Parts: sequence; structure tokens; C-alpha cells
Amino acid sequence: MLRRYATARVVQGRLNKGEDLIEGLQGVMKEHNITAGVVTGIGAVSSARIACLNQQTKQYEEKVFQEALEVVSLRGNVSLKDGSVFAHLHVALSRADFSVVGGHLLSGNPVYAFEFEILCLEGEPFTRYFDEETGLFLWKD
Repeated sequence: MLRRYATARVVQGRLNKGEDLIEGLQGVMKEHNITAGVVTGIGAVSSARIACLNQQTKQYEEKVFQEALEVVSLRGNVSLKDGSVFAHLHVALSRADFSVVGGHLLSGNPVYAFEFEILCLEGEPFTRYFDEETGLFLWKD
């Protein structure tokens, strides 16, 4: 499955301290009517909640980090799920000892400081549907 998009615009900004990272980004997407795009960002969170997919059980295994972390890199995409804008985001986080953890971003990540870019794409957005084989909500034509 391949679609060609034209870049419509770039929305760039920052989230407020204390705001939830994923909910804040999805709010920007809703405010600017973004349904297809690419998301990147850097900054810091006061604590973090991420997950990793266990491919055997097809379940996400969550991990909470109750510590200040640098957002070394956040990357993801924007599509539709159940008729609403959906940001699928992954994150790499640096700890005070300079070790890095990462995974699928969940809600529950209070922003300390965060700057982002959303590359907005023109055209019909992908829609996510449940895929029985993987147990994931994946893009479908």
C-alpha cells in the first residue's frame, strides 16, 4: 500500500508545562484540522508512560518512569481511528545517567518543555482498522 501526498503546510509550536504530551499534540491536530501528517519533537517530561508490544501475546506491556526525562526524539504519524484524529507516536527518552529508554507513547506524560513540528499532508488520510494477524490497529486502504 502506497499513497503519494503533497505537503500542505507545517505546524510548529510548543506545549505548555504540565500538559499531557500525547493529548496536547492531538489537541493541536484537532485545532488545525490535521488528519494526515508526520510528527516530530524534542523536549522533556516530568515522568513517562510508554509501552512495548509483546508479539507473542499481542499485548502492550506498559512501563512507568517516575523521574524527569529528556525527550531525545519523538516521531510518529497522524491518521484516523474510529472517525477521530489519531497520533501514533514513538519516543526515545534519556535518563539522568544518559541511558535511553523508548517505546510506544501512551497518555500520562506531563510535559516539562516540548517543541514540535507537524508536517501536514494533503489528500485522503489513512484510517486504522483492527488487524487480526497482528492484533494491532493498522492502516488500511
